[in-house]
Amino acid sequence: MPAVDQLIGPERTARVINPLVRELMREDLLPEATAYQIVCEGVLAGDPWWLAEPGQAWQRRADADPACGPQLLFIAHRDRDQLSVELEDDDATRMHLPLCTLTSYELTSWWWMRDDDNPRPTS
Repeated sequence: MPAVDQLIGPERTARVINPLVRELMREDLLPEATAYQIVCEGVLAGDPWWLAEPGQAWQRRADADPACGPQLLFIAHRDRDQLSVELEDDDATRMHLPLCTLTSYELTSWWWMRDDDNPRPTS
């Protein structure tokens, strides 16, 4: 998996990480240094719990079982532990998957963060 700052740049990476750190501090009452370490480790490991957001493309890892799902997923919407994804086919089929499904995938594109003129999808 490419590093997050390679996909979206170091400045935007901070804009992704900092709110996650604040949320962990607020919800779990963790000190900032501990929250920061947990979030950074999760992000660096490609943990979908920390990374999965609308507007991303996730590709099935080479070592993943092909039966785990389609080759490429596009996240259209995320609830806490549920995703709505669009498949790579021309029909733009939409499926609902548990967030844990993405453990068989790796983040390959985060297009909405590349350009400030492309706002985050709201579907």
